[in-house]
Amino acid sequence: MKSLVHVLAREGDGVEHVTAHPRALPYPIVGLYLRAESLGEAESNGAALCRRVLERAECTGWSLVLAQAPMVTPFYESLLTGSGPQPGWLDGTGQGHLRPGGFPSTPSDQRRE
Repeated sequence: MKSLVHVLAREGDGVEHVTAHPRALPYPIVGLYLRAESLGEAESNGAALCRRVLERAECTGWSLVLAQAPMVTPFYESLLTGSGPQPGWLDGTGQGHLRPGGFPSTPSDQRRE
């Protein structure tokens, strides 16, 4: 899946890195690390790329369930300034903007391919 995403990515998509968690529950996850000017642009570019991938014959039966992108710049800026993450970065369950709640990968999915 990762190689197909790279093949179908266009220069304007801003793709930096692709990761896949095929056994994540409740459904597989493809993580796209994108350069973008805004959260909306990142989500739009990521969704468009995923739709191009899903048009391929080898993806028959697959569908796009969700396309979201966290804006991580404020998080890292707060770490660099020493102020730490601001309230709201964690939702009380240990899930934050950098880790999606409800879609955990199993430990076997954490290996590199």
